[in-house]
Amino acid sequence: MVVHLPQNNKEFLYFTFFWLGGVFTLIYECYFILWSYHSKWNSTVVILNAMAFYLAFIIYSCMYKMISTDIAFKPQADNSGVKRFPLEGWKYCEICQNDAPPRSHHCKICNECILKRDHHCWFSGYCVGFHNHRYFICLVLHASVAGLIANVYNWEYVMAVKGGFTWTTLPSLLGPHVGLVFGYYTTQEFIITVITSVGFMFTLLFVSLLVLHIRQMVQGQVQFEMKKGITLYSMGFNNSVVEIFGSAGLWALLCPFVKSTLPGDGTWFLLRDEEKKIL
Repeated sequence: MVVHLPQNNKEFLYFTFFWLGGVFTLIYECYFILWSYHSKWNSTVVILNAMAFYLAFIIYSCMYKMISTDIAFKPQADNSGVKRFPLEGWKYCEICQNDAPPRSHHCKICNECILKRDHHCWFSGYCVGFHNHRYFICLVLHASVAGLIANVYNWEYVMAVKGGFTWTTLPSLLGPHVGLVFGYYTTQEFIITVITSVGFMFTLLFVSLLVLHIRQMVQGQVQFEMKKGITLYSMGFNNSVVEIFGSAGLWALLCPFVKSTLPGDGTWFLLRDEEKKIL
């Protein structure tokens, strides 16, 4: 198993921020924010800690599965060394100098043709495609849940620190440095405000990605097809679930280690009946 690491400094920075930022957030929420509400161990503290560590385990496991899964198209060759593959509906990649299957696209960063490519993820430094799409959606789902829970606790804590909600609350969250410069709050309040603001923005990002990918699943599209209005492979939500998550269906969302066999090898896909007649 090969782990695919980021190919440039910018993505390596994002990748590092994801791993270290997640660990920092886990410690901050479990050992700082949570204990500002509770003075001793109780069932609520145990449940919330267990939930936090479960979500962190799933998120990091999904990231590991994403970057350790090979998603590139590898042309097959027969015994004579001549590459053979069905050409109907395929296209030629000028960069790879090979024919590539439908829905695959060449990624300039990964420098490979990716099977059923959706997009290149900056935080993993790797593309999301046919074989690892389920892990990306699983990661985004659990990150959204973790972010929403954390933001509820963070909001109440920040309101307590700031002395309640006032007309300066939202501006201070959008520009925490302004309040520090003009002496509206202390260094501690500034740090707490920055952490809360960053956490809120990332939660917004993950929730937006989740909504986007649910929409794509409903329409049976990847990002390129959605942008171009291509509905050739739109076979309905149920087909999309099997195509992305495999034989286990939505149960695969519970854990990235759930065994789930994908239909096919990512080189062919079912077509809509009304569009089959056009081909």
